[in-house]
Amino acid sequence: MEEVVVVGYGTQKKVNLTGSVSSISGEAITKRPVINAVSMLQGLLPGVRVVQNNGQPGGSFTMQIHGYGTFSGAGVNPMVLIDGVEGDMASLDPNTIQSVSVLKDAASAAIYGSRAANGVILVTTKDGSSPDGKLKVAYHYNYGIHSPTKMLDMVTNSADYMTAWNTRIRNTNYGVDMPARQYPQEEIEKYRNATDRIQYPNFDWVDFIVNPAPTQMHNLSVSGGKQTRYNFSLGYFDEKGTMEAFWYKRYNGQLNIVSDVSKRLKIGVNVNLKKGVKGEEGSGQENYFGCVLAQAPTYMPTLPDGSGRYSWRAYPFEECNWNPYLMLKEQPTTTDDYDVKAQAWSDFEILDGLHWYVKAATNYRTSQFSAFVGNSFYEQIYRYPHGDGYQLSTSLNKSNTHTLYTNLHSYLDYNKRFGVHQVGVMFGYSSEENKYNEMGAYRREYASPLIPELNAGAPDGQTNSGTSNAWAMQSVFGRLNYSFRDKYLLEADMRYDGTSRLSPDSRWGLFPSFSAGWRISEEQFMESTRNWLSNLKIRGSWGQLGNQNIGLYPYQAMLSFSGVYPFDNSTLVQGVAQTSLNNYNIKWETTTTTGLGLDVTLYNKLSLTLDVYRKLTTDILRSAQVNALVGLSAPTINNGSVQNTGYDLDIKYQDRVQNGIWKGLTYDVGVIVGGFKNKLVEFGTWEDGGSVMREEGRPWNTFYLLQVEGIFQSAEEVANAPKQFGENTQPGMLKYKDVNGDNKIDNTDRVPMEKGVFPDCTYGFTLNGAWKGFDLYGFFQGVAGSKVYVTGWGLQPFVQGSAPTKDQFANAWTPENHSTKYVMLGDPVSYSHPSTYLLKDNSYFRLKTLQFGYSLPGNLIGKVGLSRLRIYFSGDNLLTFTNYEGLDPERSGNGRYVSYPQNKVVSFGCNIEF
Repeated sequence: MEEVVVVGYGTQKKVNLTGSVSSISGEAITKRPVINAVSMLQGLLPGVRVVQNNGQPGGSFTMQIHGYGTFSGAGVNPMVLIDGVEGDMASLDPNTIQSVSVLKDAASAAIYGSRAANGVILVTTKDGSSPDGKLKVAYHYNYGIHSPTKMLDMVTNSADYMTAWNTRIRNTNYGVDMPARQYPQEEIEKYRNATDRIQYPNFDWVDFIVNPAPTQMHNLSVSGGKQTRYNFSLGYFDEKGTMEAFWYKRYNGQLNIVSDVSKRLKIGVNVNLKKGVKGEEGSGQENYFGCVLAQAPTYMPTLPDGSGRYSWRAYPFEECNWNPYLMLKEQPTTTDDYDVKAQAWSDFEILDGLHWYVKAATNYRTSQFSAFVGNSFYEQIYRYPHGDGYQLSTSLNKSNTHTLYTNLHSYLDYNKRFGVHQVGVMFGYSSEENKYNEMGAYRREYASPLIPELNAGAPDGQTNSGTSNAWAMQSVFGRLNYSFRDKYLLEADMRYDGTSRLSPDSRWGLFPSFSAGWRISEEQFMESTRNWLSNLKIRGSWGQLGNQNIGLYPYQAMLSFSGVYPFDNSTLVQGVAQTSLNNYNIKWETTTTTGLGLDVTLYNKLSLTLDVYRKLTTDILRSAQVNALVGLSAPTINNGSVQNTGYDLDIKYQDRVQNGIWKGLTYDVGVIVGGFKNKLVEFGTWEDGGSVMREEGRPWNTFYLLQVEGIFQSAEEVANAPKQFGENTQPGMLKYKDVNGDNKIDNTDRVPMEKGVFPDCTYGFTLNGAWKGFDLYGFFQGVAGSKVYVTGWGLQPFVQGSAPTKDQFANAWTPENHSTKYVMLGDPVSYSHPSTYLLKDNSYFRLKTLQFGYSLPGNLIGKVGLSRLRIYFSGDNLLTFTNYEGLDPERSGNGRYVSYPQNKVVSFGCNIEF
C-alpha cells in the first residue's frame, strides 16, 4: 500500500509530497520505554534535534528543526499540534500516539503561517480503527531501574580532602598559609587514623543522595468498532528520581470516538485528560545537586550524638551550601497540574470529492504550586554541636495558574481526478484565543507543621501577587495541489494571519509558499528501470513563514506598577510608570526557506531521502541596542537576520529472508544524518557577551575566549611571559596566548571560535529484526563536532567547599608535580577568565536503546483468550562514547558543568492483548 502522511489540515500520499516532511509511526517511537513522548523522537527524524536538558523526573526537552532560526525572544521551538490543535506533546501518553509528522520547510508548513517559522510537529492519536472492527483490549507494562549514566568520582577521604583544602587556601593566598582557615595537622591525623567513623567520618555525600530509582508505566486501552470506532485509554506513570527529593507521577485518560453517521457525514469527539504531580526540592534541581557536591566528607548529614539534628560543617571555617538531607526532608515542593483537552469535529461530504470540515477545541490547564517549610531548624556544626550554624525558618508559598485556549477552524477541501489530472483545493478559516491568569501568596512563622494553610501563618511580612493576560489570532488559509499523470507535481499554500500582539496597522501578514516535484521514474524513457527503480523524485520549494511569539503587546506603552507613593502626604497609593520604550511600528518576523529534495526507492527495499535547505529569518524582533543613559528599557524593533543552511539525509533498507536457516527473518536498517551552518547576516553593533560574542558573519553566540598555551611551570617562565591582566601570576596558573602582540594579556586577546558552537551533525542508526517470535531492536544516536563552555561545580574544585575529583586531587599542579592537565588547587584567577580551558568537547556516540523481546505463539496463548503476549527486556543509554569529562555530554548548551544526572535505564515489560 502507498504510504499516507499527515500534513497540515489533511493527508497526502508520500509519493506526491513536494515539501520536506518526515514521519514516523507510533509503534516505532514507543520502542523506547520512556515516559516523555518528546524524547522518543530523538535521533529518529532527520532535521529534528531533540536534547534532554537533564535527568530530572518530569524534566524538559528542547527541540529544533532545521537549525537555530532567530535570536529574538520569539524563540526557536517548533509548533506542536495534537490532532490539529496546539498542545504539549510531553503531556501525552506515548501509547496513544498513532503517528508523528514533521513539517520542516516553508512549503509544508506555510499553511500554519505565523506559527510555523520553526517548523511544525503534527501528532495524531489513535481512534480505534482496525480492519475487522473487533473489540481489542491491550495492556502494556514496564518496570525499570534508573541510575546515572556517569557520576563524578569525588574525594571522599577526609584526610585527603583536608590536605587538599589546606593547599587550596595557601594557593588562593599566593603561597601564604592562613591558619585560621586551615585544618591543623593534628585534626587531619585524627581523621586519617580514626577508629570511630561516626566522629571522624569519610562521608560520601554523592553516594548517600544519588541512588538507583524505580520507574513503572502502565497503559490499558480498549478499542474497536466499524461504523463507530472508539479508543479508550488509561495510563499511569510513576518515576522516582535518582535523587530522592525529585519525583514525578502522571495520570492520563483519553477517549477518541469517530462515527460514520451516514455515507457523507462523519463526526468525532476527542477528550484527553492529564494530571501530573511533580515533586522537587524547593531550590530546584541545579542548585540542589550543587548543594550535594558542596559538602565536605568530614561530617555526616546529622549530628553524631544520634539526636537527628542536622549538621552544618565540621569546622566553622569550612565552606558549604545547605545540607541537602535537610533540604530533602524539610523543604519539598509539589506542583499539581491538570490538563483537559477536548475536541468535537465533523466531516461532511457536500459533493463527490468536496468535504466541509469543522473542528471546535478547547485546552484548559491549571497548575497549583505549594512549598511548605513546617519546622524551623538550625544546621549545627558537626564537631561543635552546641554552636548554632545556619537557620531554616518556616514559610508557605502557594500559587495557582489557569490557562484557557480555544480554537475554531473550518475548511472546504476538494480533491478530484479528471483523467490524467489530479486537482486538490482547500480553503479555510481559523480563530484562536488564549487567556491566562495567576495568583500567589506567601506567609511565614508557622507554629505547627500540621497546618500548611496560608491562614496559619503570621500576617506580618505576608505578600500576594496576581496578573492576567490574553491574546487572540484570526486566520484564513488555503492550498492548491495539482498533479499531471502522477509525475508533475505542484503545490501552493497561503495563510493570512492577524494577531493581537501587533498594532492594528501591522497586524496582518501574508505567508505564501510554492513547491514542485518531478517523479522522473514515471517517465516513459525510464520504463526499462522500473523493475529496480521504484521511485525517483526531485523536489523544490520556496516559502515564507512568520513568528508572533514576541511577548504580548510590545507595541504599546505599557505601565508597570512601580511602588507606593504618599501623594496626599498621608495615604500610600499604588503608583505606575512607563519603564520601557515602545515601538508602534513593529511588524512580523519573517522566515524565508528555499529547499531542494531527492527521493529514491530501489527494489521497494532501499529508500533514500535527501533535503538541502537555506533558511533566512529577517526583520527579527529584538530589543534595540540603546545606551543605558536613555533611562528606560529598549523598545522592541525589527532588526537583524539569521541564516541557516543545511542538509538532512534519511536512508532505510528493509527485507525478508526467503530461504535457508533464517527463512522468515524480517529486518530493517535505518540511518539519518543532518547538519547545518548558522550565521548572523545582519545584527548591528558588535556585542561582547563575556565568553561569547555576537557579530555579523559569525554564528550566533560565537565562543570568544583566551587561547590557553599551557600551565606555567616555573617562576622564570612567568617572568618571561607577557603580564596577565596585571595579576600576581604564579606557577601552576594558566598561560594565555598574546594574540595581538602587545606584550600583555587582557580581554583584547580573546579569539572568536566558531567551531563547535552548533554541532557539525547529528545522526542516528536503527536496527530492527524479527524471527519466529523473537525480536531485536537497537538504536544508536550521536552528535559530532559540538562544544560547550562550562563553569562551576565539578569543574572548579572547592566551589562552596565542594571536593575535587580524585583525578584533580592526584593530578593538579604542585611544585612537585608539574601537571599540564589541571591548574593548582585554589587557583585564584584562572577560572575567572573566559578561556579554552573551560571549553569542552561534548560530542558523543551512544547506544540509546537495546531491546530484546519474545512473542508467545498464537496457538498457545489463544487457549487462554489472548491474541498477543510479548515480554521484553530493554536498556536505555547503556553505553556512551565521548571525550566529555562531565556527567553526561547530552546537554542543551553552555552553563554549569553539572546538572541533574542523566539516566541509564534497565527495564522489563510486557504487552498483552485480548
